[in-house]
Order: sequence, then structure tokens, then C-alpha cells
Amino acid sequence: GFREIKLNKIRPLSPALADSVLMLPAMVTADECAHLAAAADRWCVDHVGKTVLPDYHQRPGLTRVECHVDGLNLDGKAHALAMVILSRALWNLEALRPNDALRIFNQRASLGDMMFAFSGHEPAINRYTAGGRFDAHEDKHMLTVLVPLSPNDAFEGGGTGFWSEELSRRGEPSLVLRPEPGTALFWTGQITHAGLPVLSGTRHVFVCSFDLYTCNL
Repeated sequence: GFREIKLNKIRPLSPALADSVLMLPAMVTADECAHLAAAADRWCVDHVGKTVLPDYHQRPGLTRVECHVDGLNLDGKAHALAMVILSRALWNLEALRPNDALRIFNQRASLGDMMFAFSGHEPAINRYTAGGRFDAHEDKHMLTVLVPLSPNDAFEGGGTGFWSEELSRRGEPSLVLRPEPGTALFWTGQITHAGLPVLSGTRHVFVCSFDLYTCNL
């Protein structure tokens, strides 16, 4: 099941994941992780250095590969897996943390019947190589789901850093997580976080920030 990790070790837990991160091991299988990582690698072989990519998609040491649930840029299985991952995330949240689901989405059940509003070009696979990082920021969406895809021995450095409300990007992160591939991390839109610099190797991460809305026909 879920493990909730506080960003401030002294203060009590805040409601609705206001200052904490949820971790759910083995939400995505090893084969699924490998498929998504390989799909991102193939896309990079076909595009990086051959076409001019917007800054959103390519920064030094970081390529962001869109993996939208109804996209066409990767193979069909990769896009289907994006929807599978999000469906599992919502099912686990409503089954195991219904009170959090209610506070975050104003609905504790049938989250899969709600409409997604995704952040930018997400869902995406972030592919980090040496020097790649993602600066500290807040997603400003109801929920973010992140799943590391690469084995931890495939890279050095990296991981996701989180800052408590009090620190707000000052100094070292309050928490650094480098979970096993397939582990899902959940946090809400006001949490400050960063993709920490990869020193060597390649790190792949599936990430999606989104809001959910009731579908009124």
C-alpha cells in the first residue's frame, strides 16, 4: 500500500498531502517500465540532433518526450500504458486513500469517470543524461504522478528532491527520493520539487500533472 512521507519531520501531517509525498511500490511492472524507456530512447534517436526541438522538449542533458494518452509520436503500447498508469494511480488513490481523493478532487470514488486536464505536453517521459536536471518548481495542478522507469544502477545522481513549505527552495531539499523503478510518487500542486542532476548514465521518468473535473453532459 501507500507510504506517506512528511517533508517536515517535526510538524504533524497536514491534510490533503499539503506537505507530504505518497509512495506506492510496484505500481508499474518492470516490463512496462522497460517498454516506456525504450520508446523514449527510440524517439530521441529519431529526433534529437536531427530536428530543431522547442526548449520545452530539450534542455542540456534533458529531453522531454510526450507520451499522451491519445498521442501518435510513440508506439501504440506506450500511449496505452500512459492511460493504464494514470488509471491505476486513481484506482489506488480512491481505494486506499479515499479521504485524500475527496480533498484533492472533491470526489472520493469513480475518479476514472472524471475528465483530465493535463499540464502542457504531459504525460511525458523525461530522459536525463549527464548534467540533466529539472529546476525547483511547483506544478500548480491537483495532482502529479511520477514513476521512475530506469534501474537505479543505470545512472548516478538524479532522484527527485522536495522542499517543505518552510524552506521553499532554500538550501538542500527536505527529502530526496530515488525509489525502485515502477514505484509511483504522488504529490499535490503546491509542493516544491526538482529533478536532481544526473552525474552519469541515463535516467527515465514518467511524469504527469493534471486536474480532474466532473463530466457534465
